[in-house]
Amino acid sequence: MNDTGTILYVEWSGEQVPTIGLDVTTHFHAFIVRQGRADLLLNGEKIRLKTGTGLLVGPGQLMRRVGWTDETRLVEIKVDPYDLFAPALAEQYVTPYMNTSHLTRKQLTPTNRPEKAVLDTIDKVARTVKSDTPFSCLDAALQSTVLWRYWIQQKCEEPPRMTGKDRMTAMLAHIHAHVTHRLTLEQIATAGGLSRAECCRYFTKWCETTPLSYVCDVRMEAAARRLKETSDSVAVIADQFGYSSVSHFVQTFKKVHKVTPLAYRKGKKAN
Repeated sequence: MNDTGTILYVEWSGEQVPTIGLDVTTHFHAFIVRQGRADLLLNGEKIRLKTGTGLLVGPGQLMRRVGWTDETRLVEIKVDPYDLFAPALAEQYVTPYMNTSHLTRKQLTPTNRPEKAVLDTIDKVARTVKSDTPFSCLDAALQSTVLWRYWIQQKCEEPPRMTGKDRMTAMLAHIHAHVTHRLTLEQIATAGGLSRAECCRYFTKWCETTPLSYVCDVRMEAAARRLKETSDSVAVIADQFGYSSVSHFVQTFKKVHKVTPLAYRKGKKAN
């Protein structure tokens, strides 16, 4: 991993398993596969990248790295576009293009000449950041500006419409990725691109429960695993899951598991 302060560069290999789960992108991402194959889950849709191909991903997307081969070498560049421009330029060339519905991703193939040039630029950024020369940070920033310019020039094409399964998958993934957070109905609905009322209807149809009840069940299952797998006290685990009151945590745990946290721990240790 290399970090210039402006640009983060990471190269994943097949022997590495990224610990990053579902990520809501806050930066501009550029990927290139030097070797092998890599699979990404983007807004509930699986994207497969092969040797020589690449991908640009805009801010505000739900992304997860889900698969690769033993020989995979996946390069990832991550940059905050605001770091590339002076404030006046950023207001014109960055702000209008952040979190916009028509700019979600752009796949790149070397057989397309303009896209090949973009792939070459991604490769230049990676090599420049790794070089660690006196001007590597400046050169990498200039090359990243070229990538961002290409990105915002893309035609405003409608993204593929998410199916019901895609929306439900995105919401469930968001919940499981934020298991220690006390998620709101609004946050869950946003993950699926739905209103709060539609979100509730989805959970009734797909899970026969409410969104917040599902969140509670998932959180208490995770809390039960902490009780079983660690020696942390009930108070510590309650704090880890965002409970300011231990008694509230105990009541919630008992409602889901029918026993108190301590009784659950003793029962699990006895088995």
